[in-house]
Amino acid sequence: MKLNFFKHYPKGFSGLFLTQVCYIFSFYGLKSIFILYAISQFSFSEKEAISLYATFMTLSYVCSLIGGWIADKSLGIRNTLYLGGCLHVSGVLCLMFSGQHMCFVGMSLISLGSGFFKPNLSTAVGMLFEDSKDPKKDKTYSAYYLAMNLGSFIAPLLCGFIGRHYGWPYGLGLFILSVSSGLYFFHTKSNFKHRKQAFIPESDLLSSAFFVGILLVALLSLFYFLFQYQHSFDHLMKIIALGSFIYLGKVFYECNRQERADVLMIVLYILIFTFFCSLFEQAGSSLMLFFEKAVDRQVLGIEFPSSTLFSLGSIFVIICSPLLIMFGEKVLEKNKPVDGLVKIMIGFLFVSLSFFILMLGCWQEKGLVSPFWIGGALLIQTLGELLIVPIGFSNVSKLSPPRFQSIMMSFWLMAIAYGSYFSGFIARSSLVEGSASSQISLKHYRHFFFNLGLMPLGAI
Repeated sequence: MKLNFFKHYPKGFSGLFLTQVCYIFSFYGLKSIFILYAISQFSFSEKEAISLYATFMTLSYVCSLIGGWIADKSLGIRNTLYLGGCLHVSGVLCLMFSGQHMCFVGMSLISLGSGFFKPNLSTAVGMLFEDSKDPKKDKTYSAYYLAMNLGSFIAPLLCGFIGRHYGWPYGLGLFILSVSSGLYFFHTKSNFKHRKQAFIPESDLLSSAFFVGILLVALLSLFYFLFQYQHSFDHLMKIIALGSFIYLGKVFYECNRQERADVLMIVLYILIFTFFCSLFEQAGSSLMLFFEKAVDRQVLGIEFPSSTLFSLGSIFVIICSPLLIMFGEKVLEKNKPVDGLVKIMIGFLFVSLSFFILMLGCWQEKGLVSPFWIGGALLIQTLGELLIVPIGFSNVSKLSPPRFQSIMMSFWLMAIAYGSYFSGFIARSSLVEGSASSQISLKHYRHFFFNLGLMPLGAI
């Protein structure tokens, strides 16, 4: 595969592509099984598991702001990535032990690791270009998004099957192996280590490491408390939102006139993306429970784990992403580039339609929902996703002032944090307390999906 595919992209992109595949295998694999794993392994209720999932996802992206700041001001992108990978591996190891306290420790470590890893790997892709506004960035970030979905396609299939049939520790072991492989690819193949932006002078590393160590201990203690006492999380989110707003204001103040216009446009993309994520993150919570309880998953007498349906979206991304890139180059943008906001609005139309398809699938009096309805809905939602996420990544990278590349990418990823936080409220409305009836459950889901379908239309 070396490549005819990678020759169309900047030198060093192959290493970042492979790193993304490996890391996402672990992160999205964990997302796909977390709700069910938390219920079976740690004896949480469905409501508690949904709250933990929302907290985990929110903190993972809240930490992206910290990870971007540390990369810009202290350790540099390369060292911050290595640290993030090590924290992630340590967190997965903790999840192998029994007891809810170990679950809280593990999720705290993984949240921090994700925040250190995600924004800096995304920033590294943009820094492969000498011209920060290079038009080829859209294509490169679309390929980068394809890497994400290669990992998230394989993980739910493999880890869900292994976890169910051989034991959860074996599935978690695959997560550890994949992150370790990702760090290896980044170190040996990315070529990013030769770029001056990736380094911090050796004389500063010791003092930086000491500062980061103290910060990590403080954050891990705070996160453990938040996982254990969920009611405190709402107060923290208000503080985080206020702190983000103040820091963004500081960045805005330090920019010149043109940069300020670009930053304001990034803010618009962030608000739109927050709303999208509140809907999209239903996949790991309300939709996962819907797949588990109300969808027919038997094929040839074999019942597949509900996490396998989680892979359908990734399969569609892998298939549709290159087709959409080709269609855009040959048809939509043959004469004139299409504005990013126009693409995003079209994407919201597809997202809305996907929930209406799920609503129609629940329009029956009894029995389980056919997986064909799920496949159709996820295909349509994928088309919307491809018109929103990679375009947003690309435009944030294009518009970010060069000296604030990592921190602006972190603000962009913070949109996922806010979206994940709001998604928890939405997901809890999908639960029917004390009801085991398939008929009542499907009627409730029908109303739930109808309301979700109306929400994206409001953004347009």
